[in-house]
Amino acid sequence: MDNWNDMDAGNTFSSSTTGAGADFDHWYLSYPLSHVSKTNHETGNKIIMPASALHHLASLSVSYPLLFRIENTTAGIHSHCGVVEFTADEGFVFMPTWMMNNMHLQQGELVNIKNVTLPKGNYIKIKPHATKFTTLSDHKSLLEKAFREFVSLTTGDTIVISHDDEKYLIDVVETRPSPAVLMFETDCEVEFAQPLDYKEPEKKKKRKKTTVECEKQKPDQKKQEILGFKPFTGVGRRVDGQPLVAVIEEGMMLQHDHEKINKEGFKAFTGKSYRLS
Repeated sequence: MDNWNDMDAGNTFSSSTTGAGADFDHWYLSYPLSHVSKTNHETGNKIIMPASALHHLASLSVSYPLLFRIENTTAGIHSHCGVVEFTADEGFVFMPTWMMNNMHLQQGELVNIKNVTLPKGNYIKIKPHATKFTTLSDHKSLLEKAFREFVSLTTGDTIVISHDDEKYLIDVVETRPSPAVLMFETDCEVEFAQPLDYKEPEKKKKRKKTTVECEKQKPDQKKQEILGFKPFTGVGRRVDGQPLVAVIEEGMMLQHDHEKINKEGFKAFTGKSYRLS
């Protein structure tokens, strides 16, 4: 921190209001926890503040756990946080990296910090960025464990949960009963919104109805059905090569004689009979 002592940070940035009974309302230069090798506090939303902050808070009638509204006034983005240590140099605060990113803060950028009170949360709706998080067999226990490190949650925040060397981003979509809630010693209902990378499963394409078309009849065939089927129209031949016309005509004559006999009556034998002696 020696290279930051060119300015009297404590006098220039630390306080806008001082004295017993005044609200806690201070300005600090913000840096990530990695600058003071305190990355073990990266999980959750607790920051490191200077000792002077503790002295001021002790003079106020504040409720515990300590809660703060922290704002990047340049970007118009705010969140809420707690405090884990009062060991920072005067005029500086050190924050988890995800909070710096969430509030669009550059290293050394000014933030305004005020003490606040929040109602206990009873409902939280979250949206994981990755569907993979919801497929983890123990994702519920991971959430419960992670939430213990958060003193508060604010609607619009994107928090980070680490597991097996992977970081999972999770949007805080809604909190009840207010847009920011206390997470200390509370029992919350947690609802999952569809993950940010969720894709609707492709619907199975409906099979088109296929009509089996019967073989179309040839025009000649259709004509034959209308006019009457003629199985054979050529000239027949016998085995000896002679035409069958005469046989057919003879057959027709025999049929004619047979019909004539039936009309006149059948006479078996009309001549005289003779015995052979």
